[in-house]
Amino acid sequence: MSSTKMRFLGVVFFILIPLLWWVPTNGVWRDYQNLLNHKDEVQLSLFTLWVPIGGFFAVILNSILMSITIISGKKARLIIGEHWTSSINKTCIYSALFGVIFAMMFALYSMKLLDEYGYEYSYELTKITPTGIHLMYVKAP
Repeated sequence: MSSTKMRFLGVVFFILIPLLWWVPTNGVWRDYQNLLNHKDEVQLSLFTLWVPIGGFFAVILNSILMSITIISGKKARLIIGEHWTSSINKTCIYSALFGVIFAMMFALYSMKLLDEYGYEYSYELTKITPTGIHLMYVKAP
């Protein structure tokens, strides 16, 4: 692949990857703010909770790798070597696992707050989408 194509793809991914991380992270943050502000309806998205922490290190590492690609015009894997590629892959996997642990802890914390603030689970408003199960809670009368 030519260096121009590699640089172009590096720029595209340099923009795309953080955006793909930011969208679900912003949604999780918005849901948490709705809970803290005692809105009438609050959403808890279980599967997307791992993205803010679990995806953060992957976004940082991919941004570094895309910068190497943009500067050199070559695949970052060829520049940094196989040893570092293996280390980066392991770091991304551990980051994802850490994100799952964070998601479980945050879900339990959110459920505790939902109970304290007087919310009740709404089966009718709960949505199942390709991004996961979005549990809906409403203020108890």
